[in-house]
Amino acid sequence: MRLRPSPALVRAVVLLVLCGTLAVLTSQVALLVLAAPFTVWAALGVLRRPGTSEAPDGGLSAHRVQLGDVVEYRLRSEPGTLVGLTVPPPARCDLDPPSGAATGLGETAVRLRPQRWGRHRVEPTEAVVADDWGLWLGTLRPRPDAVSVAPGREPPGRGDVIPHPIGLVGLHPSRTRGEGVTLAEVRRFQTGDRLRRINWRVTSRTGQLHTNATLAERDTEVLVVTDTVADLVGDSGTSSLDTTVLAAASVAEHYLRLGDRVGLHDLGHVIGSVPPAAGARQRTVLVEQLARASVERAARPMVRRIRRVRPGSLVVVCSPLLDRDVLAEVLRLVHRGAAVLAVDTLPPELGRLDGAHRARSVGAVLDAAVERLRPQRYWTEAWALRRLERDVDLDRLAELGVPVVTWRGIESLGTVVAALAANRGAPRMARGAGAGAG
Repeated sequence: MRLRPSPALVRAVVLLVLCGTLAVLTSQVALLVLAAPFTVWAALGVLRRPGTSEAPDGGLSAHRVQLGDVVEYRLRSEPGTLVGLTVPPPARCDLDPPSGAATGLGETAVRLRPQRWGRHRVEPTEAVVADDWGLWLGTLRPRPDAVSVAPGREPPGRGDVIPHPIGLVGLHPSRTRGEGVTLAEVRRFQTGDRLRRINWRVTSRTGQLHTNATLAERDTEVLVVTDTVADLVGDSGTSSLDTTVLAAASVAEHYLRLGDRVGLHDLGHVIGSVPPAAGARQRTVLVEQLARASVERAARPMVRRIRRVRPGSLVVVCSPLLDRDVLAEVLRLVHRGAAVLAVDTLPPELGRLDGAHRARSVGAVLDAAVERLRPQRYWTEAWALRRLERDVDLDRLAELGVPVVTWRGIESLGTVVAALAANRGAPRMARGAGAGAG
């Protein structure tokens, strides 16, 4: 990278030439005295002219972070040089400094804190490199970089019960006797009992062989379904898409820790799908899939149907439950024998009319009348009607055995999943029945 004279050095040379020319033409010695500092400055600039140097190297300090973590775009140059960096704020990211401009000696950095999951692209507009006296400088455009932000996860809570266990290798205690570590009862020894299950304390006290009966530990296949067909934002800035992804990440993390096989299916085109699997590797795959999601693809209205689901699987649908095709897909899952739980991710303030139109004075009445003349003046009323229609759909889902719970963390699902386990005889959608939308 070759540096060029800075504007300060150019001004010094121009003033030196101008003062020298005027001194010769007017025979004024004072002009030579005035030009002396500029002469020294220009001479230093010529003597300190740097040679060709390497271009500064810039990039992000990390390419995979959790939501809320801080990542730096750092630019490094040769020691003793001044470095300036300008980074425009990416969408849904906070910058430090807020202007996105930073300078330093030898290196500098701009810190970013992503406020939304997904893939964020950082594209610095300009970098300036100068010597320590500011006499020579060069500009370049640093290479762009990208960071994948994984959604934050709620801490695991209750909700270990599953409605329809499939395997016998998980962590869920069942109601039936079998191999496990959860004690069911201490009973008389029977033919076929394992010797290692003998309870020697009770045996020595009663004089008869007794054995420990345990509950079988089972697992299931959990399918987390996300509705990313549309992104609805409330007045407080709450996004249905953000809540959906947060709920999906928390539910998947919770059941993977319990040893279940967890898969992911996106009804939209933002996240994609992940086949069911268990273990730490599956947890990493799900986090990477959510971190690489592209929010720009959230406006595609077509719903991607679920091709395969095992009967008895637990399906957790994270959705605002507004789209007719999404409701129809939920009913298809019920018809195919899955235990379906719907997580409502609609921002709570949409469609609420609590005290919104109560005018207490003449001024308030006039303000309300002026508000009616603005664009989207019936937006609140329209959302209220849409929420009432949605409540009818949710009641129909409840009649078919699909509980709907508002997302308030993983703990809010515990009682609902336990109710699903206790109510295995919930009604199912009959063949030919229409979607709950009606």
